[in-house]
Amino acid sequence: MGAACYLLFAFGAPDQVTWMLFFSIALHGICYDFFFVTGFMYADKVAPSEIRGQVQSLLVFITQGVGMYFGYKVAFGKFGGVSKYEDLDKAITAAQSAGDLSFGQKMAKMFSVNMPEGVDSTLISEAMMQWKELWILPAIMAAVITVVFFLGFWDKTQVAEDD
Repeated sequence: MGAACYLLFAFGAPDQVTWMLFFSIALHGICYDFFFVTGFMYADKVAPSEIRGQVQSLLVFITQGVGMYFGYKVAFGKFGGVSKYEDLDKAITAAQSAGDLSFGQKMAKMFSVNMPEGVDSTLISEAMMQWKELWILPAIMAAVITVVFFLGFWDKTQVAEDD
């Protein structure tokens, strides 16, 4: 499911296909929750009661700390940093009106798929192609990790008894 989520991001964002983006966001939430809840339940099942908190803390450190660090390094190391995205952000910010907007106007702009006038279309196109490449890499990684997990994981542990 994670690979499908990332592929939806990759192909939905460049052309701003709204249904793909919203479905990907929903799918990402389900995958994220499933991953962590399942991991915590498994850790709670196999760890002795004295160290369950430490095991769950280690799980969070590995996934949210070490995993995100290396994920960032792999993704942005491959794409030479975020310079295109920063250029695009600066161009959009410069092109937007500086007037005060009401809450409703801000919400309408948040869901707008139109770029402000004066933003270079080549810059947008280049950034969107990088966006596509950026999400294809984690999709491939998620698919490979899923296959490795299903082939290599065999739960042969005994359930820890509570004292």
